[in-house]
Amino acid sequence: MSYKKVIAFGDSFTRGDELDDCPANNTSTGFPFSRQTWPAVFAQLRDCDYLCFALGGVGNQYISWQIANRLRPDTLFIINWTYFERFDYVDIDKDQWTTVHPRHDNKISHYFFKHIDSEVWNVYRNLQLMHGTVSLLKQHNIDFIMTCMDTKYSNSVDRMLNFHSKWSDAILKLHEQVNPYVVSFEELTFLDWTRYNGFEIGPHGHPLEKAHTAAANYINMVTTEGKINGH
Repeated sequence: MSYKKVIAFGDSFTRGDELDDCPANNTSTGFPFSRQTWPAVFAQLRDCDYLCFALGGVGNQYISWQIANRLRPDTLFIINWTYFERFDYVDIDKDQWTTVHPRHDNKISHYFFKHIDSEVWNVYRNLQLMHGTVSLLKQHNIDFIMTCMDTKYSNSVDRMLNFHSKWSDAILKLHEQVNPYVVSFEELTFLDWTRYNGFEIGPHGHPLEKAHTAAANYINMVTTEGKINGH
């Protein structure tokens, strides 16, 4: 199927941090992004316009909110879910999204990861977000390619078998529903696939240009052959 536009959503890996053309520090433009990421190169391969609403350090609540805000016909969405331990909430006083992140050194983050955070909750709430987003996109007849950066997604079935069934049953059912829509890079996350293939990674942990180009060609091959989501 042909599309007028490709729109990408995600975190710094989708924005293209550490790529030569990524103006990640220039927030005056709203959503600055690289045109050398694999979603951007994929759009070029499909001869489509490209937009990106990725933001570094955010969690999946924020990503799902951006998706719901920007539903467009004749558009292919590329959704790169981020790490499950990140948690977004709306700060009413500041009227903006705020993310609780393991690397943040503040009281809220310290309290959250000491008293609230757990693997069961992380996997369940993120699978809920993924499932809800899939349903929303399908209801609006929007095609999509969906990946996940967190290895907890790919190994959640095996890990959940170690928990009591009162926790694991719902998670396994959600995983069963979401799994057919998640595209992996030969059964790996994008970052792990980059490492496996020996592509260069920047000092802050982001894949660089060769990895993104190879990933775009891989995704284009997979979707062109019609193996994912009927593309």
